[in-house]
Amino acid sequence: MPKQMTSRERVLAALNHEEPDRVPLALWGSYYTLNDGTYFNVLKHLDLGEPLPPFRRNMPRNSNYYDDRVLDRLGTDVRYVWSGFTDLGGARMDGDRFDAWGVQWERRGPNITSTSFPLADASFDEIENYRWPDPEQYFDFELINNRLAMMERDYPTHAIAARAVNSYGPFEQASELRGRENFFMDTAMQPELAQLLIDRCTDVIIRGQEIYLHKVGQAIDFFEIPGDDYGANKTLMFSPDTFRTLIKPALARIVRSVKAYRPDLPVVFHTDGAISEIIPDFIEIGIDVLNPLEPLPATDWPAIKAQYGDKLCFMGGIDIRTAMTGSVEGVIEEVRKRISMFGPGGGYIMTSTNHLQIDVPPENIVALFDAGRQYGHYPLT
Repeated sequence: MPKQMTSRERVLAALNHEEPDRVPLALWGSYYTLNDGTYFNVLKHLDLGEPLPPFRRNMPRNSNYYDDRVLDRLGTDVRYVWSGFTDLGGARMDGDRFDAWGVQWERRGPNITSTSFPLADASFDEIENYRWPDPEQYFDFELINNRLAMMERDYPTHAIAARAVNSYGPFEQASELRGRENFFMDTAMQPELAQLLIDRCTDVIIRGQEIYLHKVGQAIDFFEIPGDDYGANKTLMFSPDTFRTLIKPALARIVRSVKAYRPDLPVVFHTDGAISEIIPDFIEIGIDVLNPLEPLPATDWPAIKAQYGDKLCFMGGIDIRTAMTGSVEGVIEEVRKRISMFGPGGGYIMTSTNHLQIDVPPENIVALFDAGRQYGHYPLT
């Protein structure tokens, strides 16, 4: 049996495809957090007091809070830093509702949705001359410095990760600027225009990452790049050839910008849906950790783990649609199933497959992480 490890040692072992003392646990990264209502329910359930001030001060999304008190109680192994770009430059719900990219947002019930697309009818020249955001003006450098100091003081034995610099990767960001239907038409009818839009979005993301890494890059254990959803429930949303021609080069540039700063820094990437066909492409361009491992009938995750487990670390796996909204017993069974599927040989960090929504009972969230600690010990049984 492996010796008891610190949280950081545990995460680093998993990232190195080694078996730690137990499967590491994570929550509240870029793609796997608590939505606001869920957070309030968990606080009340755990009797942890009042909510902390939102880190997204303009309330741009449905997950606007971060609370180390919750993570302490759940016993997770990772703590996070963030840049400020996604919150200060995000959609504003009081007054000005345009984000840093110029996209307008509107709240509709519990959700927000984009309602205007500034480049919907833009020409090549208009895209080239668009007022692309300067990430630096949205960075909160005081927050970053204070957060890093807190990590060093209060969490010296935990793994530290950097949340993504932007909410969307180049494909989804281009879709928000152009409008999804327009952008899909562009990929077929005007691929050069679609490519230009992808490239300009990528330029902004890379500039943001360069600034961000300069501040946090030596203090962190893994780096989350913006998520970009490529899959539907049964297949990709576009052909593998379209991905490889249009999107893969941009994604490769984003990964290279991290590796150019620090070659040994693991890169985490999130993409939903049935994406089996392009997993080798992710490995080829240097992605180290794949999230969220969405449990779909179209995806044979045990086969993927067997084929690529020496090249990819897997993060996620826990079903939020059925298991996390059901009984505590169902949550425990889900934990045991995913640990058995992804845990052998190491290379697995357990978390939910997406943000935990208001329909997830707080007792199930506690059960998720309690079961992870109970059943994740190596050697697995």
